[in-house]
Amino acid sequence: MFGRDRSPLPGSRWPLMLLVVAVVLTSWQHRAHRTGQQSPPERVGKAVVWPLQAVFTRVFNWSHDIAVSISGARALAQRVRELEDRVAELETEKLMLHEYYLENKDLKDKLGELIEGREKGMAARVIGESSSAGGPIITIETTAGGTLAVGDTVKTQQGLLGRVVFARGRRGDVMLLTHRDHAVAAVIQRSPRERGMVYPLSLGVGGEHLLKMEKLRRADVREGDVVLTSDLSDIYPSGVRIGTVIQVETAPASKRAFRAIIKPAADFENIRYVWVVR
Repeated sequence: MFGRDRSPLPGSRWPLMLLVVAVVLTSWQHRAHRTGQQSPPERVGKAVVWPLQAVFTRVFNWSHDIAVSISGARALAQRVRELEDRVAELETEKLMLHEYYLENKDLKDKLGELIEGREKGMAARVIGESSSAGGPIITIETTAGGTLAVGDTVKTQQGLLGRVVFARGRRGDVMLLTHRDHAVAAVIQRSPRERGMVYPLSLGVGGEHLLKMEKLRRADVREGDVVLTSDLSDIYPSGVRIGTVIQVETAPASKRAFRAIIKPAADFENIRYVWVVR
């Protein structure tokens, strides 16, 4: 129609221009290659694009390294926490083993001959002390899981302590020789083996625990005599050391001994571990 613009569509100009530029650049590059040179566009591309590519590559590698480092740091931190927890557990176990070692060493020092001997029994530790009208009562607990029973004999490596008067599983209460309600049939170790009954006595000079032996038959008792439990006792096994005679009291008229003062073999002021015999 008359007056219509017959030029190409506006939208088709850019593709045509790009096509022309591509043809020019390609021919330019081919011409330069035939002469063994690089075309200016190629030199510009290498001068601009390649450095940018290297920068982008370094940035990408750097970002990748950072991401890997962050991920590795988290895993490393978690591993460090796990190792710290394990170290704490090992330290706790070490302390427990050290406590067991010290306890076993102390137990062996206190009850060594009894533990290594042939006498059947079980070790126990003293875990408490209570007062009663007749004197103190100690509470013990077996160390190896054995159970206690009323009437069990309790002693140390040095000598007799008392007997269990109340038991509940591994724990029990012990009435000591120094309790005022306590009495035991005894015998002098030396011949002719004088017999009698041993009772508690009031504290001696300096608060020392003492015992007394009365109801003597032959009155043949001397200072230094060793006193043992008698085979006539229905409470204790025979032959357990009670103590040593430190004083003999005689009747004024007959000069016969009627009472012996005994120093206990066991240390009642420092009881930590005991040996229990059924």
